[in-house]
Amino acid sequence: MSGLACIGEPISWLRLEQFATTRDPAIASHVAQCPACKHCLEEITADLVALPPLVGPEARPARTWWKWAVPAFAMAAAALALIVVIRPRGEDSAREDVVVVKGVGEVVLGVVRERGGVIRQDVRSFAPGDRWKVVVTCPPAASASVEVAVTEAGAAAADHPLMPATIACGNRIVIPGAFFLTGTNKNRVCATVTSPGGDRGTACLTIAPE
Repeated sequence: MSGLACIGEPISWLRLEQFATTRDPAIASHVAQCPACKHCLEEITADLVALPPLVGPEARPARTWWKWAVPAFAMAAAALALIVVIRPRGEDSAREDVVVVKGVGEVVLGVVRERGGVIRQDVRSFAPGDRWKVVVTCPPAASASVEVAVTEAGAAAADHPLMPATIACGNRIVIPGAFFLTGTNKNRVCATVTSPGGDRGTACLTIAPE
């Protein structure tokens, strides 16, 4: 924090990243009084503004191994949450990446890929070294818990590379954490969405090796 001391309990970098897009009132109050955390937030905000525009290995046949991505990718994907996504009414509701959950509404699952510093959200293929984040879009008035599972083709069980998260809905909300995919098989990425009332549904998509 560049030699600055926090006035109380420091706010984690991840929470400040999320605050850069969600503006949590509790964090806002702390940042307003704390030069150290304010300095970190200014660095995060500067990184988000400086993001480049979106532009269009060793194989392992066994189970996929997961790793956390670096904070820079987390900030890049967080910036994508600012992009408004409008899906025309009447678009195919049978898509497997879309699910309707009672108490939440329609939920659309998406992913973001980072490769060599290039961020894309319109691809469903991976190569060694690619980093991935999961995003969901749901009605802004709703909230939900989201649990992500990834199953490699041929695997007996799913992996859970991200911690379950509770989100306030909106356009392309980023689920905290990121992961790598390895191997030569397709991977099915699923998000189980649970409403505050306990109703749930699952949306999935497939990411194939190149």
